[in-house]
Amino acid sequence: MPLFLFIFLFLIDRDNVIHTATYIFFLFSYTAILILRILYAKEEWHKEFNTKGLSQNSKIEKMVDYQKQLKKNN
Repeated sequence: MPLFLFIFLFLIDRDNVIHTATYIFFLFSYTAILILRILYAKEEWHKEFNTKGLSQNSKIEKMVDYQKQLKKNN
């Protein structure tokens, strides 16, 4: 899609309202898809790692401790 938008940018007639509106529509659609994918990934990350309980644990000082605690929880 980014390649399509890049090529389409050079091919559209900027004086033609339909071409311009179509390009803007595709650009906003692709932007919305990217934002939704980022928000979904963020939500999944929080579900997977469950950081609430681990962040309050005072024994975790290093990344190794964090990994061990994650393995215990799973």
